[in-house]
Amino acid sequence: MTVDFEECIKDSPRFRAGIDDVETDVVEIEAKLDKLVKLCSGMIDAGRAYVSANKLFVNGIKDLSHQCKKEEMISECLEKCGESLQEIVNYHMILFDQAQRSIKQQLHTFIKEDVRKFKDTKKQFDRVREDMELAQVKNAQAPRNKVHEAEEATQALILSRKAFRHLALDYVLQINVLQAKKKFEILDAMLSFMRAQCTLFQQGFNILDEIDPYMKKLAAQLDQLVIDSAVEKRELEHKHALIQQRVRQQHNS
Repeated sequence: MTVDFEECIKDSPRFRAGIDDVETDVVEIEAKLDKLVKLCSGMIDAGRAYVSANKLFVNGIKDLSHQCKKEEMISECLEKCGESLQEIVNYHMILFDQAQRSIKQQLHTFIKEDVRKFKDTKKQFDRVREDMELAQVKNAQAPRNKVHEAEEATQALILSRKAFRHLALDYVLQINVLQAKKKFEILDAMLSFMRAQCTLFQQGFNILDEIDPYMKKLAAQLDQLVIDSAVEKRELEHKHALIQQRVRQQHNS
């Protein structure tokens, strides 16, 4: 949404309607951006708590791995899984750091600097416009039979119009620059955040894909372990039954 410079000079109804639309849009977009920044802040806090919890979990895996050093299969599994999970946690940290920079800081800066500057200029513009409207009223009410008063009123109107046009041009320039920058800041912030999301999932996939052959090998070993355990259990149960039978026979004799 832009405002035309020619309409600004004319101070036409179209210009005033355009200004009103822009000002309403800025107020609404400021509220939405401020809300998004606060939501992002909450997400970052929750994300960092998630990362901290994950780090503790990974440390627990490492501790268990050290404890199971004598059982190579368990120790190796815990060590490899712990290393992969640690790398994924690191990429989560990168994601939340990027959210801090791109969404929270970048948009917060846009609100506090660019939008605030716009609002300050709006106050000046409103004041100068009021001065011009007051000068128009005084000029219209000035008694024409009193030449000196009429000339003063006309001169005041000319000066107020010049001041209005000068500030209106600056205001329109700032509006158009703000609208262009708003587009850039929002798109750039979201693109940066989505790239970080993409990196997280791509790197996470690469990490898990790298460990996948080991996981498949381990799964096959576990399948065999289940079979071996079942055979061993049946053998133990059979042995247990034989011993119980022998004990009963000895007791009866």
